[in-house]
Amino acid sequence: MTSESKRTFLTAFGLAAGMLALGPATAHAAPQTVTLLLGDALDAQGRQKPLKPWRRKLFDYLEQELNIAFEIKSYPWPRAERNARSGAGLIFGLPKTEERLRDLHYSDIVGNNTLWLVTRSDATFPFSTLDDLRGKTVGAVRGYTYGEEFERRRNTTFRVEDDIPSRSARLKRLLLKRVDAVLLVQPGWETAPEIEAELRTFIAPYIKEMGLPPDVSLSVLPQPVLAESGEHFAIAYGQDHGLIDRINTALVRQRRRTAQR
Repeated sequence: MTSESKRTFLTAFGLAAGMLALGPATAHAAPQTVTLLLGDALDAQGRQKPLKPWRRKLFDYLEQELNIAFEIKSYPWPRAERNARSGAGLIFGLPKTEERLRDLHYSDIVGNNTLWLVTRSDATFPFSTLDDLRGKTVGAVRGYTYGEEFERRRNTTFRVEDDIPSRSARLKRLLLKRVDAVLLVQPGWETAPEIEAELRTFIAPYIKEMGLPPDVSLSVLPQPVLAESGEHFAIAYGQDHGLIDRINTALVRQRRRTAQR
Protein backbone atom coordinates (compact mmCIF):
# COMPACT_ATOMS: atom_id res chain seq x y z
CA MET A 1 0.00 0.00 0.00
CA THR A 2 1.17 3.56 -0.55
CA SER A 3 2.15 5.63 2.48
CA GLU A 4 -0.46 8.24 1.54
CA SER A 5 -3.35 5.75 1.27
CA LYS A 6 -2.36 4.13 4.56
CA ARG A 7 -2.17 7.53 6.27
CA THR A 8 -5.62 8.48 4.96
CA PHE A 9 -7.17 5.25 6.17
CA LEU A 10 -5.61 5.39 9.63
CA THR A 11 -6.77 8.98 10.03
CA ALA A 12 -10.32 7.91 9.16
CA PHE A 13 -10.13 5.30 11.86
CA GLY A 14 -8.61 7.75 14.32
CA LEU A 15 -5.67 5.42 14.91
CA ALA A 16 -1.99 6.21 14.53
CA ALA A 17 0.13 3.51 12.92
CA GLY A 18 2.76 3.75 15.63
CA MET A 19 0.42 4.31 18.56
CA LEU A 20 2.13 3.02 21.69
CA ALA A 21 -0.24 4.36 24.34
CA LEU A 22 -4.00 4.32 24.04
CA GLY A 23 -4.66 6.85 26.78
CA PRO A 24 -6.06 6.34 30.26
CA ALA A 25 -9.46 4.83 30.93
CA THR A 26 -12.13 7.35 31.79
CA ALA A 27 -12.82 5.83 35.20
CA HIS A 28 -11.10 3.75 37.86
CA ALA A 29 -14.12 1.51 38.34
CA ALA A 30 -14.07 -2.03 36.96
CA PRO A 31 -14.70 -2.00 33.20
CA GLN A 32 -18.28 -2.56 32.05
CA THR A 33 -18.63 -5.73 29.96
CA VAL A 34 -20.11 -5.07 26.52
CA THR A 35 -21.04 -7.95 24.21
CA LEU A 36 -19.56 -7.27 20.77
CA LEU A 37 -21.11 -9.24 17.92
CA LEU A 38 -19.07 -10.01 14.80
CA GLY A 39 -19.70 -11.98 11.65
CA ASP A 40 -17.80 -15.23 11.27
CA ALA A 41 -14.44 -15.25 9.50
CA LEU A 42 -13.31 -18.86 9.06
CA ASP A 43 -10.05 -20.48 7.99
CA ALA A 44 -9.68 -23.52 5.74
CA GLN A 45 -10.45 -25.85 8.66
CA GLY A 46 -13.62 -23.95 9.59
CA ARG A 47 -12.06 -22.39 12.68
CA GLN A 48 -12.52 -18.75 13.65
CA LYS A 49 -9.68 -16.56 12.38
CA PRO A 50 -7.91 -14.17 14.76
CA LEU A 51 -8.97 -10.54 14.60
CA LYS A 52 -7.26 -8.48 11.94
CA PRO A 53 -4.63 -6.20 13.53
CA TRP A 54 -6.47 -2.97 12.72
CA ARG A 55 -9.66 -4.31 14.32
CA ARG A 56 -7.79 -5.43 17.42
CA LYS A 57 -6.19 -1.99 17.74
CA LEU A 58 -9.56 -0.25 17.30
CA PHE A 59 -11.27 -2.44 19.90
CA ASP A 60 -8.35 -2.07 22.35
CA TYR A 61 -8.50 1.69 22.01
CA LEU A 62 -12.24 1.86 22.70
CA GLU A 63 -11.97 -0.52 25.67
CA GLN A 64 -9.38 1.68 27.35
CA GLU A 65 -10.91 5.00 26.36
CA LEU A 66 -14.45 4.08 27.47
CA ASN A 67 -13.49 1.81 30.39
CA ILE A 68 -15.31 -1.17 28.90
CA ALA A 69 -14.36 -4.79 28.19
CA PHE A 70 -15.62 -6.34 24.97
CA GLU A 71 -16.91 -9.90 25.16
CA ILE A 72 -16.56 -10.87 21.52
CA LYS A 73 -19.05 -13.35 20.08
CA SER A 74 -18.84 -14.39 16.43
CA TYR A 75 -21.74 -15.91 14.50
CA PRO A 76 -22.86 -16.35 10.90
CA TRP A 77 -24.04 -12.92 9.75
CA PRO A 78 -27.80 -13.69 9.83
CA ARG A 79 -27.58 -14.83 13.46
CA ALA A 80 -25.31 -11.92 14.46
CA GLU A 81 -27.83 -9.49 12.97
CA ARG A 82 -30.80 -11.17 14.68
CA ASN A 83 -28.98 -11.02 18.01
CA ALA A 84 -28.16 -7.34 17.54
CA ARG A 85 -31.74 -6.46 16.62
CA SER A 86 -33.03 -8.33 19.65
CA GLY A 87 -30.76 -6.30 21.92
CA ALA A 88 -28.11 -8.96 22.61
CA GLY A 89 -25.15 -6.65 22.06
CA LEU A 90 -23.21 -4.13 20.02
CA ILE A 91 -22.44 -5.24 16.46
CA PHE A 92 -19.56 -4.19 14.23
CA GLY A 93 -19.34 -4.34 10.44
CA LEU A 94 -23.04 -4.78 9.61
CA PRO A 95 -23.75 -2.63 6.53
CA LYS A 96 -26.46 -0.01 6.75
CA THR A 97 -29.81 -0.55 5.06
CA GLU A 98 -33.08 1.35 5.42
CA GLU A 99 -34.62 -1.63 7.23
CA ARG A 100 -31.73 -1.96 9.72
CA LEU A 101 -31.76 1.77 10.45
CA ARG A 102 -35.28 1.39 11.82
CA ASP A 103 -34.06 -1.00 14.54
CA LEU A 104 -30.40 -0.13 15.08
CA HIS A 105 -28.60 3.04 16.13
CA TYR A 106 -25.45 3.29 13.99
CA SER A 107 -22.24 5.04 14.95
CA ASP A 108 -20.43 7.52 12.76
CA ILE A 109 -18.30 5.92 10.08
CA VAL A 110 -15.23 4.17 11.47
CA GLY A 111 -13.55 3.46 8.14
CA ASN A 112 -14.20 2.49 4.55
CA ASN A 113 -14.22 -0.81 2.72
CA THR A 114 -14.14 -1.50 -1.00
CA LEU A 115 -16.01 -4.36 -2.68
CA TRP A 116 -14.08 -6.16 -5.43
CA LEU A 117 -14.73 -8.97 -7.89
CA VAL A 118 -12.21 -11.84 -8.06
CA THR A 119 -12.10 -14.20 -11.07
CA ARG A 120 -9.93 -17.00 -12.35
CA SER A 121 -6.99 -15.47 -14.17
CA ASP A 122 -8.00 -17.28 -17.39
CA ALA A 123 -11.66 -16.24 -17.15
CA THR A 124 -11.66 -12.49 -16.57
CA PHE A 125 -14.32 -10.28 -18.15
CA PRO A 126 -14.91 -6.56 -18.61
CA PHE A 127 -16.69 -4.99 -15.64
CA SER A 128 -17.83 -1.44 -15.06
CA THR A 129 -21.46 -1.75 -13.84
CA LEU A 130 -23.69 -4.48 -12.44
CA ASP A 131 -25.15 -4.93 -15.93
CA ASP A 132 -21.85 -6.60 -16.85
CA LEU A 133 -22.72 -9.43 -14.45
CA ARG A 134 -25.82 -10.37 -16.44
CA GLY A 135 -26.11 -14.13 -16.69
CA LYS A 136 -23.14 -14.76 -14.41
CA THR A 137 -22.96 -16.55 -11.06
CA VAL A 138 -21.33 -14.62 -8.24
CA GLY A 139 -20.09 -16.11 -4.96
CA ALA A 140 -21.05 -14.23 -1.78
CA VAL A 141 -20.98 -14.73 1.99
CA ARG A 142 -24.29 -16.07 3.28
CA GLY A 143 -26.24 -13.42 5.18
CA TYR A 144 -24.01 -10.47 4.28
CA THR A 145 -25.31 -7.58 2.16
CA TYR A 146 -23.37 -5.79 -0.56
CA GLY A 147 -25.13 -2.49 -1.12
CA GLU A 148 -28.77 -1.77 -1.91
CA GLU A 149 -28.39 -1.81 -5.71
CA PHE A 150 -26.60 -5.16 -5.62
CA GLU A 151 -29.30 -6.63 -3.36
CA ARG A 152 -32.09 -5.37 -5.63
CA ARG A 153 -30.52 -7.11 -8.61
CA ARG A 154 -29.57 -10.29 -6.78
CA ASN A 155 -30.91 -13.36 -8.64
CA THR A 156 -32.48 -11.20 -11.34
CA THR A 157 -29.65 -9.60 -13.35
CA PHE A 158 -27.21 -12.19 -12.04
CA ARG A 159 -27.29 -15.29 -9.85
CA VAL A 160 -25.80 -15.25 -6.37
CA GLU A 161 -24.44 -18.39 -4.74
CA ASP A 162 -24.16 -17.90 -0.97
CA ASP A 163 -21.39 -19.72 0.85
CA ILE A 164 -19.76 -19.97 4.28
CA PRO A 165 -17.47 -17.08 5.38
CA SER A 166 -14.28 -18.97 4.54
CA ARG A 167 -12.08 -17.22 2.00
CA SER A 168 -10.25 -20.40 1.05
CA ALA A 169 -13.48 -22.36 0.48
CA ARG A 170 -14.99 -19.60 -1.65
CA LEU A 171 -11.85 -19.13 -3.74
CA LYS A 172 -11.52 -22.89 -4.33
CA ARG A 173 -15.08 -22.93 -5.70
CA LEU A 174 -14.02 -20.16 -8.05
CA LEU A 175 -10.97 -22.13 -9.20
CA LEU A 176 -13.25 -25.11 -9.86
CA LYS A 177 -15.44 -22.85 -12.08
CA ARG A 178 -18.51 -23.32 -9.90
CA VAL A 179 -18.93 -19.55 -9.90
CA ASP A 180 -17.79 -16.91 -12.37
CA ALA A 181 -16.57 -14.46 -9.73
CA VAL A 182 -16.33 -14.04 -5.97
CA LEU A 183 -17.13 -10.88 -4.03
CA LEU A 184 -14.35 -9.75 -1.71
CA VAL A 185 -14.57 -6.95 0.86
CA GLN A 186 -11.21 -5.32 1.58
CA PRO A 187 -10.08 -2.27 3.58
CA GLY A 188 -10.38 0.89 1.53
CA TRP A 189 -6.65 1.63 1.44
CA GLU A 190 -5.81 -1.51 -0.60
CA THR A 191 -5.57 -1.34 -4.39
CA ALA A 192 -6.59 -4.05 -6.87
CA PRO A 193 -2.95 -5.00 -7.71
CA GLU A 194 -2.05 -5.25 -4.01
CA ILE A 195 -5.05 -7.49 -3.27
CA GLU A 196 -4.35 -9.62 -6.34
CA ALA A 197 -0.74 -10.20 -5.29
CA GLU A 198 -1.87 -11.19 -1.79
CA LEU A 199 -4.52 -13.59 -3.12
CA ARG A 200 -2.14 -15.25 -5.56
CA THR A 201 0.29 -15.97 -2.74
CA PHE A 202 -2.53 -17.21 -0.53
CA ILE A 203 -4.05 -19.53 -3.13
CA ALA A 204 -0.83 -20.96 -4.64
CA PRO A 205 -0.72 -24.05 -2.35
CA TYR A 206 -4.36 -24.85 -3.15
CA ILE A 207 -3.75 -24.58 -6.89
CA LYS A 208 -0.95 -27.15 -6.61
CA GLU A 209 -3.08 -29.36 -4.34
CA MET A 210 -5.99 -29.24 -6.81
CA GLY A 211 -3.78 -30.21 -9.74
CA LEU A 212 -4.61 -27.09 -11.76
CA PRO A 213 -2.29 -25.84 -14.52
CA PRO A 214 0.56 -23.72 -13.09
CA ASP A 215 -0.46 -20.69 -15.18
CA VAL A 216 -3.91 -20.56 -13.54
CA SER A 217 -4.31 -18.15 -10.66
CA LEU A 218 -6.67 -15.37 -9.50
CA SER A 219 -7.33 -11.90 -10.85
CA VAL A 220 -8.97 -8.89 -9.20
CA LEU A 221 -11.01 -6.88 -11.70
CA PRO A 222 -9.78 -3.27 -11.74
CA GLN A 223 -13.19 -1.62 -11.28
CA PRO A 224 -14.70 -2.16 -7.80
CA VAL A 225 -18.34 -3.09 -7.39
CA LEU A 226 -18.69 -0.62 -4.54
CA ALA A 227 -16.19 1.88 -3.14
CA GLU A 228 -16.39 3.86 0.09
CA SER A 229 -18.63 1.37 1.87
CA GLY A 230 -18.58 2.54 5.48
CA GLU A 231 -17.99 0.37 8.55
CA HIS A 232 -19.89 1.18 11.73
CA PHE A 233 -20.84 -0.02 15.17
CA ALA A 234 -24.58 -0.43 15.78
CA ILE A 235 -26.88 -1.36 18.66
CA ALA A 236 -30.62 -1.78 19.20
CA TYR A 237 -32.15 1.56 20.20
CA GLY A 238 -33.51 0.21 23.47
CA GLN A 239 -30.06 -1.04 24.53
CA ASP A 240 -27.98 1.96 23.55
CA HIS A 241 -27.93 3.98 26.82
CA GLY A 242 -25.55 6.48 25.22
CA LEU A 243 -22.93 3.93 24.10
CA ILE A 244 -22.95 4.96 20.43
CA ASP A 245 -22.49 8.63 21.36
CA ARG A 246 -19.57 7.68 23.62
CA ILE A 247 -17.99 5.69 20.78
CA ASN A 248 -18.41 8.62 18.40
CA THR A 249 -16.82 10.99 20.91
CA ALA A 250 -13.88 8.64 21.49
CA LEU A 251 -13.24 8.33 17.75
CA VAL A 252 -13.32 12.10 17.28
CA ARG A 253 -10.94 12.49 20.21
CA GLN A 254 -8.43 10.07 18.71
CA ARG A 255 -8.65 11.69 15.26
CA ARG A 256 -7.76 15.01 16.90
CA ARG A 257 -4.82 13.44 18.71
CA THR A 258 -3.59 11.93 15.45
CA ALA A 259 -3.93 15.24 13.60
CA GLN A 260 -1.81 16.97 16.24
CA ARG A 261 1.13 14.62 15.85
